[in-house]
Amino acid sequence: MPYRSAILAAIESLKDHETGSPISSIRRHILDDTEHNNSDDPTWNEVHFQKTLKTLVEKGDLLQINGINYKFSNQYLQRRVEALRARAESIEEQTYKTAVEHH
Repeated sequence: MPYRSAILAAIESLKDHETGSPISSIRRHILDDTEHNNSDDPTWNEVHFQKTLKTLVEKGDLLQINGINYKFSNQYLQRRVEALRARAESIEEQTYKTAVEHH
């Protein structure tokens, strides 16, 4: 199970942007999502989950609030915005090239 992406997706889905998402809600969301998607890897490793949360905080992707809640850091959100802008620009360039080629 790719815990990093699952944790980030859970926090995004839970939308507790101000107060942060409780660790129990993040865990439940991941487990529910894994169950509904009939994942090939239904195993849960709590130690790996906890270590991944800690690593995301240490790397600056998440902020830990009151010891039990997690939310995106401004640094992480800024990187996401920059990545989305770059993707939008790339799509715009490709669209323009396609339009020019068809004229």
